[in-house]
Amino acid sequence: MVWEYLIIFSMPNDWFQFRQFLIRQDQTAMKVGTDGVLLGAWAECETCKNVLDVGTGTGLIALMIAQRAPSSIITALEIDPSAVQQAKENVAASSWKDRIDVLEANFLDWQPDNQTGFDLIVCNPPFFTQSLKNPDLKRTMARHDHDLPLGQLVAKSSGLLSKDGKLAMILPAGRLEESIALASASGLFLYRQLNIRGNPDAPIKRVMIELSKESRKAEIAELVIETGSRGVYSEGYRKLTVAFYL
Repeated sequence: MVWEYLIIFSMPNDWFQFRQFLIRQDQTAMKVGTDGVLLGAWAECETCKNVLDVGTGTGLIALMIAQRAPSSIITALEIDPSAVQQAKENVAASSWKDRIDVLEANFLDWQPDNQTGFDLIVCNPPFFTQSLKNPDLKRTMARHDHDLPLGQLVAKSSGLLSKDGKLAMILPAGRLEESIALASASGLFLYRQLNIRGNPDAPIKRVMIELSKESRKAEIAELVIETGSRGVYSEGYRKLTVAFYL
């Protein structure tokens, strides 16, 4: 299929064409990647009114949420000025420019005008802690959690959620237990979890989680991206992303 070709070969380009919007990414450190696409397609958002995208980058996840949740108003925060301008450009060229507000802000210092809380906070966070830092300062900021530690991200998000709101993130599998413990300390509990394998024989490398203020038995599922043959995508991955890829 055409979109299978696009996901492999177009991500490093200066642009990426989705079904209903275009992402330009020549000014941002982090390009369109599978992690962001997965989170934007999976986060439970269809009935959400107020959504916060933390570290929006190109604006990808904000635009995906806008496509999926037609009644949503989305605030997209980004700390890097170049990425802010790129996200604004991408939003302005979309069909949802009136519903997405891109702001240059440090999430940990930012205070919203919204007093009712967010129905969804979504974040593809910088999650490396001890790996070698990239010489590109902007890429380091986007990939390492020095400027947005996971514990502070979860604690701040907990205070900004509405009563029934949820925090959705994608993380390395090795940080799952840590994230659940940090959530518990902030009054949040595991609501949904999706374990992600690259292929049926690969270890779980990524985990998507939704945290809520409700303590309940979590829904836990698994997604395999490729069937085992390079570039041949699983039915589950196709179903999750079909609304976005050409």
